[in-house]
Amino acid sequence: MQINELCHLLEMPKEVHEQVVTIENVLDFNRINNEITQMNNPNTWEKEREELTAFLAPDEKGLKILTCQLHAVCHTYEKYRDMGISDEVFIQTMKFFSRFLYTYKKTHGEYKYVWAWWAVRQISMQEFRIGELEYEMMTKDDKKVINIHIPSDVNLTSSNLKKSYLDAREFFEKFFPEYANVEMICGSWLLAPALKSLLLEGSRILEFQKSFVVTGKEDNTQGILDWVYGRRDLPFENLPEETSLQRKLKKYLLDGGKVDWTNGTLVSNPF
Repeated sequence: MQINELCHLLEMPKEVHEQVVTIENVLDFNRINNEITQMNNPNTWEKEREELTAFLAPDEKGLKILTCQLHAVCHTYEKYRDMGISDEVFIQTMKFFSRFLYTYKKTHGEYKYVWAWWAVRQISMQEFRIGELEYEMMTKDDKKVINIHIPSDVNLTSSNLKKSYLDAREFFEKFFPEYANVEMICGSWLLAPALKSLLLEGSRILEFQKSFVVTGKEDNTQGILDWVYGRRDLPFENLPEETSLQRKLKKYLLDGGKVDWTNGTLVSNPF
C-alpha cells in the first residue's frame, strides 16, 4: 500500500491528497522512522507523537503529521492482511482521517488536521469501525473492556445498531478472542439524561440511550459543543441554529441548562 493509493481509498479531499503526496516526496522518513513505528505501541504513542510533532514544526495545518500517520497506516494495512481482516473494515476504520478533514472544512472553511492525538488508536489497531460504530480495545480499572465511539456520520437506526453490535462481537471473537465477551462501555453526550427534555419520544438518540445503563456523569457541558456545533470557541448566543437540535440545545444552554458527558454500559441484550 502506498500513500497515493491510500488517499484514493479513503476518499481524501483532493486538495489534501495533493499536498500529502508532495510532502511525502520531501520528508526523510529514515530520520523519523522510529517515531512513526512507535505510534503503533499504546505505551509509547503519546511520547513519540509529541516528539514527531516537534520535529515536523512548523506544521500549522497538520499536514506533515498527517502524512506521517498515513505512512504508518500503509504498514498497518499489511497487518490487517496478515490477520485476514477485511479491506472493508480497514477502509471504514481509516476513513477517520478524511471524515475529520471534511468536518473541519465545513466548520472552519479550510482543511486542517488536528486529530493526530487520536489517530494512534487506528494506527495501532486498538480501534476498529464495524458498521455504524467504532470499537476501541482498552484496559480500565485493570480489566479489559471495549469502548464504543460514535462517528459523526453515524445512522442510529435500531437495525444498524443491532448489526454493528452483533458484527463487533463476532469480529473480536475471531480476531481478538481475549476481548470476545468483555463489557462494552461508552462515554458520550448522546447518553446524557438531559436530552430527554430536548428530544421527542422516538428520537434515534433516545432509542440509542435505551441500550445503555448509565454508570456516571462528567461535568463537561463543552463536550457536546464539539459534536453538535463542530466547535466550542463561540459564546452560546452565537451558536448556529441550522438544525432542530442546534436550536433546542442553544436555547437550553442559554437558559442555564447543562448536558453532562455521560458514561454507560451496553446491556447484555440491547434488542
